[in-house]
Amino acid sequence: MKLSSLRLGAVSVFAIVTLSACDAGNVLLWPWVDIAAKEETVPEDPNAPPPPPPLVAVDPLDPSAEGSTGGVPNPNGNTGAPADGTPFDDGKPENPAIDTGDGKPPVSAETGEELPPLPVPTEPAPTETAETPTVPETPPVTPPAPTPETPPTAPTPTPTPVAASFYYFRPGNLAPSSGTGALEPAVLVPDMLFPIKDAPAIAQTQVYRWGGGIKGGDQCDTRNYVAPWRDNYCETRSSGSTPWCSKSGVHLGQDIRVGTPDGCKAERATKAADRARYEVVAVEDGIISNVGSYSISLRSDSGGRIYRYLHLNMKKLKVATNQTVKKGDVLGYVSNDFGGTPTTLHLHFEIRLNTAENGWQYAPPYSSLLEAYKRRENNPGERVADDFLVASTPR
Repeated sequence: MKLSSLRLGAVSVFAIVTLSACDAGNVLLWPWVDIAAKEETVPEDPNAPPPPPPLVAVDPLDPSAEGSTGGVPNPNGNTGAPADGTPFDDGKPENPAIDTGDGKPPVSAETGEELPPLPVPTEPAPTETAETPTVPETPPVTPPAPTPETPPTAPTPTPTPVAASFYYFRPGNLAPSSGTGALEPAVLVPDMLFPIKDAPAIAQTQVYRWGGGIKGGDQCDTRNYVAPWRDNYCETRSSGSTPWCSKSGVHLGQDIRVGTPDGCKAERATKAADRARYEVVAVEDGIISNVGSYSISLRSDSGGRIYRYLHLNMKKLKVATNQTVKKGDVLGYVSNDFGGTPTTLHLHFEIRLNTAENGWQYAPPYSSLLEAYKRRENNPGERVADDFLVASTPR
């Protein structure tokens, strides 16, 4: 009896000590908790975009909700901007020290011959509806034509080469003194749609051309709309890094100027929340994974790809977070929404790939955009020869 009592007492004492340790927050029962608590937390991806501001839920099925301007209401749109939208910075004196690269006519990379200037794109004429006559005219009776004799078989004519409707520089050829471009020429997303539905578009820097913060002048300058396409991924900026760029502090997407000089002037004169001239579309099937204050993210169904669209009219969106979209669906309209920071009317487009070596990274979009535009236009364009050595540092 005494032995049993001693054993029972020992077990009771052990139980009391154990429970006290649990209540005291000790880790006697689960020692690995203490080990885990001492482990360092995994640092966040330094290349990840900043977290979006807190979002207010919106209903993508009710674009007529209170506060909407014809699109899905986005109470976070253009946060930090004045009431009339992101300001413009046009009208600054042109800086003659900044070379746009347009000093000489473009030369064909294939033949070495000077290329003719491209026509200035114009806005389509309004469609006129023909009036239907009240009394249709009776068509004249045409006698049957005699059966023609079979002509001799003529030789098949050689098809006339398609004239280039746009010019472009090779990938990695940046505007003079704007940085060192990526050496990646591959089309990393060969099956994507071009992000602008049908308007003319020119990939080019928005900083080092007319109307840009460094060049100065007017963003609607005709010369912006007849220039060759030009890469501006890895262009020198204050932040941003990726394995594809040789330096940090770089531009991680591609800027696309859209439309025509006249369209630019019309949009500039339109209230920011009402701009709806140039449609932006989904480049793949997927889901809208985020809607921020001046960006939309599209996560593709194919996996391993996230597309990011910046500077749309964030008060007239056609989509909301968690909405599924199909390739070609309209997401919104080109504008210049960027909070209170002045920028030009353009689309900034990014491709983020889940790479085996470095995880999620911003990848060069220029070649993929170029091939998508060729398909949209059914035109091969014409590559122009390099006109300078790419500078390594900005002026």
